Amino acid sequence: MAPNEVLAEARAELIRKSAGFSRIECDFGASKGKFLSESAVLNPAVFFAGIEGLSDRVNRANRKIERQGIANASLWRGWGKESLDALIPDGFLDTLHVSFPDPWPKRRHWFRRLVKEPFLEVAARKLKPGGVLRLMTDHLGYFASMKEEVATHGGWVEVDWRDGFQRPVTEFETIFLAKGDPIGRVAVKRGEG
Repeated sequence: MAPNEVLAEARAELIRKSAGFSRIECDFGASKGKFLSESAVLNPAVFFAGIEGLSDRVNRANRKIERQGIANASLWRGWGKESLDALIPDGFLDTLHVSFPDPWPKRRHWFRRLVKEPFLEVAARKLKPGGVLRLMTDHLGYFASMKEEVATHGGWVEVDWRDGFQRPVTEFETIFLAKGDPIGRVAVKRGEG
């Protein structure tokens, strides 16, 4: 069975695991789960769901989460916007994190970039009214493109990046900060209507 088909079955598991938590957030492209697991420890009243394409990373991260007794985090394997659609019920998320997606820097590959209208359409459905999409990248050309795509899609309002929650540094953020690379960050909120 393909990863995204498995995610459709995992939706019930996500709903069961996240029941009783005051907030639900998703780390889309969770990599090795550092941001996800550290966020869960720092914010115990929030459930953190992660989606990552590489099964080895998912398995290792889930073993680490289990070993550390972190009850408010779990990762699932999936690819592309279809995985977000398959795992997450509509109107389910308070926050969706997309950190350092592949920038596909060559113009001829830009069509492969994640943050485009089809992804934003799925993200909008998965967020609760007033839910926040947090985008971060070290590629300033892609950052400008992300902001253009969000504006073109419509229905989003930029909000302060600082949201009152404790947010750890991601794996890639650590690397780029150490190199002194600029990082583009934007948080946008879905309209309440």
